[in-house]
Amino acid sequence: MRKIYIVLSSGNSFAKRAYRLLTDFAYDHVSVSFNENLSVMYSFAKIHLDVPVAGGFVAEYPSRFIAEGGDVPVRIFAYEVTEEEYMRVRDVIRRMMTHPQIYSYNIYDKAASVVGGSFSLRRCYTDLSFVCRLLRLGRIKTIKELDFVLRPCMIYDGTLNERVVSVDERHGAEYFKKIPPAKAFTESVLYPVKLLGRKVYELI
Repeated sequence: MRKIYIVLSSGNSFAKRAYRLLTDFAYDHVSVSFNENLSVMYSFAKIHLDVPVAGGFVAEYPSRFIAEGGDVPVRIFAYEVTEEEYMRVRDVIRRMMTHPQIYSYNIYDKAASVVGGSFSLRRCYTDLSFVCRLLRLGRIKTIKELDFVLRPCMIYDGTLNERVVSVDERHGAEYFKKIPPAKAFTESVLYPVKLLGRKVYELI
């Protein structure tokens, strides 16, 4: 058997604090990693720090979370899978890393999850739907529900700051790349429209 690590995290941005308040749960984000030290994690989230809405498949490094300031609470689960399943998951991640541009972050599904709803779009995921589909965990609607399902697998409950020995800020530097304000605003406004356009296209 092999282990894949599922990470629940709690960010310090205003949007993440608001999401936790609305969902009445201590965590707002889910990632997966292939190593216990979390040197790199994978999920669906925003691609650039300065563009709060647009997102997609991302490789997340500890610097991405710690840069927001303060402690970053995390809960880590060691999820056991067969060797065959482990290789399948790695292959899916590898394909997504090769063609990240064809995947998008589903902001509508994330918003709907606040009230236990959903909004499906082809090749569009939230952090939760990505992890659940990747590991074939079924249709879990909330991070709180995922936490309950995985609780027997929990190996750590603390802060990322204490878990990570060192942070190399060169890793994931693209996330911190400065985006001109006008471009950031335009991308944030157009992104929801593009997703709705994709939904209309799927329905016709």
